[in-house]
Amino acid sequence: MKKLYLVIVLSIFIGCEKDEGKSQDEITAEDIWQEIQGYTDWGQSVDWAGIKASLDGTHGNFVQIWLNTQALPSFEDSISSELPYGSICVKEGYASSDGSSINTVTVMKKIEGFDPDHGDWFWASFDTNGDVNKAGSVSSCYNCHVSGIDYIRFTEH
Repeated sequence: MKKLYLVIVLSIFIGCEKDEGKSQDEITAEDIWQEIQGYTDWGQSVDWAGIKASLDGTHGNFVQIWLNTQALPSFEDSISSELPYGSICVKEGYASSDGSSINTVTVMKKIEGFDPDHGDWFWASFDTNGDVNKAGSVSSCYNCHVSGIDYIRFTEH
């Protein structure tokens, strides 16, 4: 019993130490990184499947976008103007059209109550190793995406 108690205490201590000095947004972004593992097996919008030229080059000259099971139906049914909570959009940005080098992985996740003034979208940018570049309510993200329907710019869903 003492060994079990020691293991539990050490696990809690190590877990807390791992997150020490990180903001809540960084911790949330790291959780999202784990959640999106395998995203290249997710669906894509019929109108935006495969690698496409970027609309403005912010994420790279070329991009590819995947949608989780909560988000995808909103792109198949043009009736919906807002994505449901839990929706995740993952965008890889590339320098070239063959997708051989990923510049960045950018994620939008709709989290109820996170940022009501900006559609409740949580924004995160990662390097290819999953290290967080930016996360949270990122003004450069929502200011650019505000022109889209529910902050989605790549298609008129």
